[in-house]
Amino acid sequence: MIFSLTTAALIAFAASSAGPRAFPAPPIDRSIDSIVDQHLPGVAGQTPAELCSDSLFLRRVMLDLVGRIPTVGELQEFMQNPNRPAKIDQLLASTEHARFMSEIWTASLVGYSNVFGTDREALRMWLEKQLEQDVPFDEMATALITARGASSLNGPVNFLVRHLDDPVVKVGRMFLGVRLDCAQCHDHPFDRWTQEDYQRMRMFFGQVRTPYRDGTVFVHDELGRASRDQRPVFLTGARPRTDHWRAELALFVTNSKPFARTFGNRIWYHLMGRGVVDPIDDFNMENPPAVPQLVEYLAEQSRRHKFSIRDMLRLICNSHAYQRVETSIISLESQEPVRLRVLKPLTPGQYFDSIATALDRQVTAAERQRFVQSMVGDVLQEDFNPTWKYRETVQTAMSRLAMPMPQLNDSLEEIYLRVLSRQPTPLELELCRGRPKADVLFALIHSNEFFFNH
Repeated sequence: MIFSLTTAALIAFAASSAGPRAFPAPPIDRSIDSIVDQHLPGVAGQTPAELCSDSLFLRRVMLDLVGRIPTVGELQEFMQNPNRPAKIDQLLASTEHARFMSEIWTASLVGYSNVFGTDREALRMWLEKQLEQDVPFDEMATALITARGASSLNGPVNFLVRHLDDPVVKVGRMFLGVRLDCAQCHDHPFDRWTQEDYQRMRMFFGQVRTPYRDGTVFVHDELGRASRDQRPVFLTGARPRTDHWRAELALFVTNSKPFARTFGNRIWYHLMGRGVVDPIDDFNMENPPAVPQLVEYLAEQSRRHKFSIRDMLRLICNSHAYQRVETSIISLESQEPVRLRVLKPLTPGQYFDSIATALDRQVTAAERQRFVQSMVGDVLQEDFNPTWKYRETVQTAMSRLAMPMPQLNDSLEEIYLRVLSRQPTPLELELCRGRPKADVLFALIHSNEFFFNH
């Protein structure tokens, strides 16, 4: 049944939306904001943009942490006590958070398909369990790089199965922010990596064997006694001391400074839609960070919090930089204005779950999977490392626009609260008055305001 607000509830919501907010200041240091505020655009004395409204904050943070918009009930409850730090903690501790983040990380690691025998769901389920237990990301990275066993039983194995053609390229991009593939055929055009560096790093996976039986890929290492000259070479020029090359590679990667920088930058990218270094997998001399001090601070905090994804999300979500209407700075390198926060198109999963939330609709996992795959379309095998990239095809957009809308008995105010988590403006009320409710619902669900995370 479609949920309906009472007139009293609407009045209470409107009253709670007016006037100054009354919630305690987040009990955190303001290092991020101090760093960002030093690079505000304009003349001396330029003030930052104001903090976003409570309703916009709730929509933003729920999309970022649990992958859907708030229900009307959740919105009403928060507006009565808009404690932002407490809400962030509540969302991070929810089962919805682990499920949503497991989908984001799975897409980044292997995309949306089961190509090459990948058991994508086995990897996602493993990631969900790691996220529920707040397992440090360096431990997760080690498990992914060193995985062995059956693809149907051991989730991390599927990371290697998906990238068997050249796993070191994905490892470099994902965990070091380095595009070693640019040195496959020639020395890197913008960085110090040579073709020889790439070939030597690729050897770390030279022992991997992947027999295939009964629909399952088995990954193991065929260890041998290689002479020193036959061993791989780290990007630092050192060589592994043992024959367990992948284990030594994982140790090298997770203890390196680039790993900490890439991790902090990736969490920033998830929340802000743009990395401090952007693209997030291309740290090189010709692509400097917009704010070098911020990259180093995030790396420092990553190490301090032992690579806890949850702690880093909490740190950034509680910052004013995240909570402002918009955040733009002047890049130290280019001296040009750079938007630190950009509009993020909803992922197919976010879009589906948000529609189901807006319409108070119960859906099955099969329905959700069909929608997600149809919306991704023919790019299932693309690299989804950059999450916030609009990929919808004309065909999938037309299918989305053909989606039937239910008949509602709600008022115009209620429809706006359901879909956009806010009250309509007087002009919007005037434009919508007298029009069929299904038409208004259709227009809002397919609006830019709904389709993007602001």
